Amino acid sequence: MNDNIDPADALDPTMSEPDRKVIVASITRMLARREHSMEEIVRKLTQKGLEEAAILPVLDEFREAGIQSDARYAEARARSLMLKGAGPRKIKADLQQHGVAEALFDSVFNELDADWFELARQVKEKRFGGQHPQEYKDKMKQMQFLSYRGFSQSHINYAVNGE
Repeated sequence: MNDNIDPADALDPTMSEPDRKVIVASITRMLARREHSMEEIVRKLTQKGLEEAAILPVLDEFREAGIQSDARYAEARARSLMLKGAGPRKIKADLQQHGVAEALFDSVFNELDADWFELARQVKEKRFGGQHPQEYKDKMKQMQFLSYRGFSQSHINYAVNGE
C-alpha cells in the first residue's frame, strides 16, 4: 500500500464523488429532522444499499464537526421517553438498543434530573386513578404495568402502596 496518500483521498479512495454527495445529503436530512445515534444512521443508510465502509468516514466528519452526537441523541431520546412515562430501566434498554455507549448513561440520567418515584406515581394515577388498590389482583396488575414501563421495584412500591 502506498504511504504517500493524500489525506483527502485516504477517506475512501474507491468512493466516487456522487456516492459521497448521496451520503452527505442523507445524513444531513436525517439530522435536520431529529438527533440520530451513529449506529442508527449507519443502519438506515446500509438498508438503502450504501456500503458501511463508505458511510463511516463521512459520518466521522459529521461527528468531528459536532453535527452528530451520540450524547445529544441520548439526552433527547431519554427526555422524550421520560415525558411519555418510561422508567429508567426502559430508557436504558432503549438507549442500548440504539447503540448508545454505556459510558453516557450516567451523564444522561444526571441531565434528566428526574424524580422517578413521583413519575411512577403519576404514570400509575394516569392509568389507574389515585386510589391505592384494595384487591391483590388489582395491585399485581398495577405493579406489572409499572414494571413493564421500566420502573424499579422501589419506584413501583412507592406508586402502588404509597411506601
